[in-house]
Amino acid sequence: MDKQGLEKLIATCHDSGKRTAVYFCSHVPQELLIAANMNVLKLPYTKGLTNHATEILPKNVCPMVKNCCDICESELLDDVDLIIGETSCDGKKKLYELISTQDKLYFYQIPQGEDRNYVLPLIYSESKYLVKELKKRFDIEISDKDIQEAAKLVEAERNSIRELMELGKCIPPATWGMKIYEALEKNRELSEIKERTQANLEAKEALLAANTSISLDAIRILITGCPLGGVYEKILSAVENNGGVVVCFENCEVLKSATRSFDYNEPDPYQALAKCYQNTACALMSPNNLRIQLIEQLVEGYSIDGILDITLQTCHPYTVERYKIMRHCKEELHIPYMAIETDTGDADISQLTTRITAFLEMI
Repeated sequence: MDKQGLEKLIATCHDSGKRTAVYFCSHVPQELLIAANMNVLKLPYTKGLTNHATEILPKNVCPMVKNCCDICESELLDDVDLIIGETSCDGKKKLYELISTQDKLYFYQIPQGEDRNYVLPLIYSESKYLVKELKKRFDIEISDKDIQEAAKLVEAERNSIRELMELGKCIPPATWGMKIYEALEKNRELSEIKERTQANLEAKEALLAANTSISLDAIRILITGCPLGGVYEKILSAVENNGGVVVCFENCEVLKSATRSFDYNEPDPYQALAKCYQNTACALMSPNNLRIQLIEQLVEGYSIDGILDITLQTCHPYTVERYKIMRHCKEELHIPYMAIETDTGDADISQLTTRITAFLEMI
């Protein structure tokens, strides 16, 4: 999304007469915000904003943290009612303490381990705290039924993302990975979750109808690692212009968050939320066995030939974890693997293209 897209999106939310909440991380339970009848906007990366990060943050900070800073300090959020600051990576959770819009900020605490007994109770209690805060700030009452109805909308959006991504399961793939990712990026510019869901389903049908011709010999690539918002164009172009095709995105703005599910048979919706969001294969978790399991499932389901692990400079969780992923791919999955470290600039495009082309030729 670019600055103009965000400006239009915020204006649409304002015109709807509904309150607007923004968040930046897949750990935040958007079901609760939707249950509060709010427009809910996930903003993983926005281009073209004024650079506020250089005034606030040190230079050696992840580009996603810098972009989050630029978004939070942007005048475009003047009409936003709530900013959810999740305690995910260290850079972001300390950034939120520095932004000027403290009156709009709410901290949402995230557990750091997937295998501890405290994880479910923590997500449960944080969900309760968020509902109390919405009541305190906006005098909004949220019932269990409201949460269950909101969960249906979120689950439908997750299903639509999975359906769109399944175009990559075809042999040969039904479309290019670039087309899928661009469709998802475009659809994030819609303010209503029902509109995003419908747009994803329509994108799937349109891409199928296009009858894209992709060679059976194209190398089928799974992309994993950091969010791709600021780097996807140069990465996907390097793959798909040089004999490969990206058939699957494990990243958090695609399948990492879309493979979770809400259990409607669970009588307590807060418990159902806790179980859903515990199942997030995030590098913040230690140990992060869920990511290993998810990659294994995707390698089989999408007939993967090679794995490309994208890490952003100074994103320590993913940068350090890539050795574990590399070792598992080589020793257990016996599948070619390459890690790419980059940032949101264009200076490394030639180098990336050379390395990725060599990787594809090796496969």
